[in-house]
Amino acid sequence: MINAKLQLTNLNELKQHEDVDPQHLKDLTQKIASDKILKFAIVADKNTKVILDGEHRFNVLKNLGCKKIPVVYVDYNSPYILVQSWRKDKKLTKKDVIEAGLSGKKLPPKTSRHMIKMSDNLTHIFAIEKRVDIPIEALKGELQPVDAKNIKPAMHTDFKEVLKIYSKILESDIVENALILDGETGIVLDGYETYHALDLFSAVKMPAFTVNIAKVEIKSLQNGLKPVTKETIIEAGLKGPKLPPKSFKVLNEPLQISIPLKNLLAQKDRSRNPLKVYSSTLELLYEGWPTPLVKLNSVSNDKLSVWSKLEGFNPFSNSVKDRIGFSMIMEAVERGNLKEILYEATSTNTGIALTSIANILGVKAKLYIPKTIQKVSDIYLKVLGAEVVRLPVGLTVEAIGQVDNEAKKDKAAHLNQFENDANFKVHLKHTAREIDEQLASLGLKPSCLIGGLGTSGHMSAISFYFKTKYKNNIKIMGVQPAPNEVIPGIRRIETGMKWYHWVHFDKILDVTQKEALEGAIQIARKEGLLVGLSAGAVFSAFNKVKEEQGVCILVFPDTGYKYAEHFENYFANTEK
Repeated sequence: MINAKLQLTNLNELKQHEDVDPQHLKDLTQKIASDKILKFAIVADKNTKVILDGEHRFNVLKNLGCKKIPVVYVDYNSPYILVQSWRKDKKLTKKDVIEAGLSGKKLPPKTSRHMIKMSDNLTHIFAIEKRVDIPIEALKGELQPVDAKNIKPAMHTDFKEVLKIYSKILESDIVENALILDGETGIVLDGYETYHALDLFSAVKMPAFTVNIAKVEIKSLQNGLKPVTKETIIEAGLKGPKLPPKSFKVLNEPLQISIPLKNLLAQKDRSRNPLKVYSSTLELLYEGWPTPLVKLNSVSNDKLSVWSKLEGFNPFSNSVKDRIGFSMIMEAVERGNLKEILYEATSTNTGIALTSIANILGVKAKLYIPKTIQKVSDIYLKVLGAEVVRLPVGLTVEAIGQVDNEAKKDKAAHLNQFENDANFKVHLKHTAREIDEQLASLGLKPSCLIGGLGTSGHMSAISFYFKTKYKNNIKIMGVQPAPNEVIPGIRRIETGMKWYHWVHFDKILDVTQKEALEGAIQIARKEGLLVGLSAGAVFSAFNKVKEEQGVCILVFPDTGYKYAEHFENYFANTEK
């Protein structure tokens, strides 16, 4: 088998082993210049950079002032690659080809041809020269790190396709694909999955080639619909709305590069805003990240260190839900989907987060809450100005259908925390990376991570991140209420969770409400932290599977101040 890898290479790195035919070179130059694209890559030996096929294309690009060329690299020593002579009177070996390339004493035109073994047949090596359709404009420029804030997407992407690129980068710490941008507007013409993957890493720079959109060919992919034009792309990038995923492309194959991810990220400023002064309450949220990671000394020892991620430090709902409220609203603003009022089904925290952020933006909120949720939630939400509707359901997720129908009827925005990928994205982009970087600052690597399952957004994103980076060296455990138990903020898997099915959990742990309350009380009395019931459930689950050694992270979603009724009932029952 031939192991072939496509990579963008500087022309001056490659070596010719054969002269070119002047007439063929002239004709090919005219054709490629007329097409404005290079249709196929060339082939070269990965060890010596000697060109094996495509020397006329190589010289055409030189003549047109290009600096780069796409190359399929192969191992010339492979027994599956053979060299033959076009001349019956001359024998040719691989050694002859390499010596001609390295010495500069080129063979005459049409001396060699390379063949590859495919099954039982011999095929010309052209068979592995991938169709690339790269604009000549892109090959004339240098790969440059472009400020992310100056890049404008004109098209949405399939999030699962983005996750594939994200995973590769997270595993290798290398960015292997470049963007193509319109130089004047900064609009992305190709490389959308890479763009969005790098955005999930909070990259401040992105590797790109800039071209003049007027000089490149845009391939419209909207079958049966109105073709995408260059004018359409510019309007979508500058004004919106953005085009659907896979509406257009420039390249057949992505531009292969190799850049360390760290070169594209901002340098960590540990002294940033030490006095905690913020220019707005919205800035108070995202500039306050990362939330604290604190060691729980009451359950740690010489061999086992246990840390809690305190999401109660988020300012609006004092919970992890501030993150998804911010992410869902900001994405709705970007998409032009935020209306004058938004509807949402919530068990409290998401409602508080959404209402708080909506208030800042001048948007009203109408929230649908299950009958089982504590009564104090109504008071908090009334203070914030939200309209509250109590529904005769036990779980928040059971209200989605009604909320969706009413939002459509009233022309309101329904962000739907249970299906909105902005939920998963914000935890992949921030929460998971925060935990990893906070541990790294201590010289630690996690061996165990435990968190509750509600929408499944934060724990699924955390699992995706840590399982991708650390493989089987870390255990990820989810926590759900035991059968017939109700714990605010978490629910059982069989009630339906979108992102849970995207990732791998090593274990799912059942906890009763009584165990959750007792877990919260234990944390309060041992560590002085008043945490909520879902945090108590996580701590109770940790006690059931306590490891003897390693580094264990417990995600505590909120504080305990909304659950006075639950604690009051617990104490009343205990006293009886």
